Amino acid sequence: MIQACTASAWSISAPVWLTLLVCIGVLLLARWVTRQRDFPGRGSFLLLHLASLWWMGSAALEMSFFSAECKMFWAGMAWPGILFTPTFWAIFLWQYVNSMHAPLARKSILGLAIVPLLIWGLALSNPWHGLFYGAGSAPINDSLGAPVRYEHGPLFYAATVYVYLFMAFCMGVVTRAAALSQGLHRRHYLAFVLVTAVPWVANISYVAFGRTLFGFDPTPFSFAFTLVAFSWLIVGVRLFDLLPVARHLLLEALLDPVLVIDPGQRVIEANPAALKLAGLQQGWQGRALQQWPVFGADLQALMQAHASEQELPLTMTSAARYYEVRVRAIERATRHGAALLGHMIYVRDVTQRHLSELKLAEALALSEERLRTISSLHEQLREQALCDPLTGLYNRRYLDEFFARELARVQRDQLPLAVALIDLDHFKLLNDECGHLVGDDVLKAVAQHLLDNLRSTDAVFRIGGEEFLLIMPGADPDEARSRLQTICSQLASREVATRGGNQRVTLSAGVAYLSTRRHGLDELLHAADEALYQAKHKGRNRVCSADDLAENGHPSR
Repeated sequence: MIQACTASAWSISAPVWLTLLVCIGVLLLARWVTRQRDFPGRGSFLLLHLASLWWMGSAALEMSFFSAECKMFWAGMAWPGILFTPTFWAIFLWQYVNSMHAPLARKSILGLAIVPLLIWGLALSNPWHGLFYGAGSAPINDSLGAPVRYEHGPLFYAATVYVYLFMAFCMGVVTRAAALSQGLHRRHYLAFVLVTAVPWVANISYVAFGRTLFGFDPTPFSFAFTLVAFSWLIVGVRLFDLLPVARHLLLEALLDPVLVIDPGQRVIEANPAALKLAGLQQGWQGRALQQWPVFGADLQALMQAHASEQELPLTMTSAARYYEVRVRAIERATRHGAALLGHMIYVRDVTQRHLSELKLAEALALSEERLRTISSLHEQLREQALCDPLTGLYNRRYLDEFFARELARVQRDQLPLAVALIDLDHFKLLNDECGHLVGDDVLKAVAQHLLDNLRSTDAVFRIGGEEFLLIMPGADPDEARSRLQTICSQLASREVATRGGNQRVTLSAGVAYLSTRRHGLDELLHAADEALYQAKHKGRNRVCSADDLAENGHPSR
């Protein structure tokens, strides 16, 4: 049939010239696209050009020949282009909108080719079965080379349904993208809607309403508009520089390295900062992340260690530098959940900040150490100010503070309180006969003896040379007197070791109790002092109570 049509008469008319010009424009556009940087759906876009060239070339041949049989033959030859054009257009739009850089696999292309090749075979075999173009297909008039009016058969409409499914998919993809976008991106996708709609409107008007252009299917001629639209989008609004994720703005303008990897851990996009850090200029696209210079292996290990997390704020050490890493999963919503498209990795060099933080931490640690030292010295000074340096007991400076606190507690809890003044017997004589050093040993031994007999709530003070004050919160008169007599008798029953030899020491004590008549420290001290005087007067080495004095009518000193 090809040889018969080649030998038949033909001519190049104005519609043919127009179609050829459109073909030349598509070729130039395809050549320009091959020189551009990779963009989503690039391979499908080039296959779309080849399919449209096949379609328009067949349409030009159909219009050129005079014989009706040749026209119908070239109409059948056009079907691979007619079917592949919407197929690859749909694939390109889907890849572009979803930023899918991976080329279409050969198995997928072969799978998509099965139906178009089958329909092509049915169209070419139409003279034997007549199910594609009916017997009523004939020239519209008797003029030489008149266009053929086709009587469409059931197979033609089946093929049309197949084409329109892809057309509907194309319109759905770009319409959804336009609806979900804003600003410049929305205008960008609305242009896609317009470019997608024009050829299909022309085709539907031909199939459904029989409208023709120069007596032929107007669909190939609508590609002249498509060519002009794409030229404007590419030259006027920089179509392939405005990727759906605004790559130029979000990646190239960033001062920090950014990588985009696919599910196979291959780098498919890198901004200039990432390329500069890695020392790469070309041949990097598709390189495994693990082989990426400087920090690729560390990033790979980091992602494997946190594979289950969707967004990772992490810290990475690589090549003696510190990096803050954020990994964001790029997903696409599907009917069955989210489909992982890849990951975007944002890397920030925080070496200076990290070193500053280390220096700050060292400075803080040093400051804390100094603060602890100062606090310790402060406590030591406070202890020295509040404690007697010889015996280690509290001195008079702490007496008012302790008594006020304990007085408030016992009054709140309705508890008794006892105060005892203790004085060593004949201590002056001991100092005169044995020396002050021996006297100091005695004072320290007595102080330890008093401490050994204290409860956790009691406190003992050294308030004079050989005078001690014992405060016993919660101790009633009987308990206080009993404990003081025990202290007195135990001290008298043993000798105290000193540097001048063992010494026998006794003490006298006067005790007073909190009451309505004695409710302040001065009153208690005065009453305890009166009782101490009576203990001394009665022969020493004994305990006297202020209440006993009141009952017996003893006069004060």
